[in-house]
Amino acid sequence: MGMLRREAHMLRGLFLTTLLVAGVAFVAAAGDSGSANAESGRQLYAENCAACHGRYGEGDGPVSGALMVTPPDLTQLAARNSGKFPGAVVADYIDGRKTVAAHGTRSMPVWGMEFWLQAGADKAAEAKIKKKIDALVGYIAGIQD
Repeated sequence: MGMLRREAHMLRGLFLTTLLVAGVAFVAAAGDSGSANAESGRQLYAENCAACHGRYGEGDGPVSGALMVTPPDLTQLAARNSGKFPGAVVADYIDGRKTVAAHGTRSMPVWGMEFWLQAGADKAAEAKIKKKIDALVGYIAGIQD
C-alpha cells in the first residue's frame, strides 16, 4: 500500500509540475504577442517608412531630400497634438484609402492599397492590412519624444 501512495504522490507532483510549466509557457507566449507586434511594427517601419521618415522617424531618411514635401518628424506627433498621440488619424493616414480633402493631395504612398495587394487583394486581406497598420501605429506611438 505504501508503494501505491508514493506513486500517486509522484504522479500528482508530475501533474502539478506539468500544469505549472504549461501555465508559464502560456503566459510567456501571451507576453510575446505584444513584443512580436512591436517587432513587426519596427520591421514594417524599416521596410516601408524609414527611407523617407528616417531610421528614428525624424523626417530625415535618405530619400527625404529628393521629395517635394519634407516628411514630418514622426517623433513629434503627440507633442503637436497637445501631448496625445493621434493613433486613429495616423492609422487613417497610413492606410490612405480614405481621402481627406482638407489635407490636399497625398505625397505618401497609399499603404492600405499596397498592403491589400500584398495580402492577396481579397476580403480576407482587410484583416491583414489592419494588423499591419496597427503594428505600424504602435511602433510610431512608441517613438514619441
